[in-house]
Amino acid sequence: MLILLALCFLHACANTSSVARIHPEAVKGLVNCTECHSDSWGAMNHQAADFYKKHRFYAGTSRQACAACHQESFCIDCHAHKEEIKPSDKFADSPERSLPHRGDYLSQHKIDGRVNPASCVKCHGRQNNERCVSCHR
Repeated sequence: MLILLALCFLHACANTSSVARIHPEAVKGLVNCTECHSDSWGAMNHQAADFYKKHRFYAGTSRQACAACHQESFCIDCHAHKEEIKPSDKFADSPERSLPHRGDYLSQHKIDGRVNPASCVKCHGRQNNERCVSCHR
């Protein structure tokens, strides 16, 4: 009887997902997206033609979505401006090659910002947003 009960329990556990019934942003640790998604991760598909343009929205909404697969150093490789190379050159085989800024753009952005502030606001939001205020007080 005990063996039958154990087999029933194991069968029930085998048919359950390792992901909670909530979306994985709230789940700690690595998550296997393909347990729920059959479309190659949907919006998080890095091979999608528009991923590099849209990934800032996903990361801005919840960094935990990125952290399910990536360490923070993965973001820093491009966003810490360590390399003086355009991301479109660094990721030449990427389907999205229209990334706008060079790695050294942080030191150059003041020129573009003074000439045409609307060009910054178009992608980065209002002029007094948190990102700007962190350096420009």
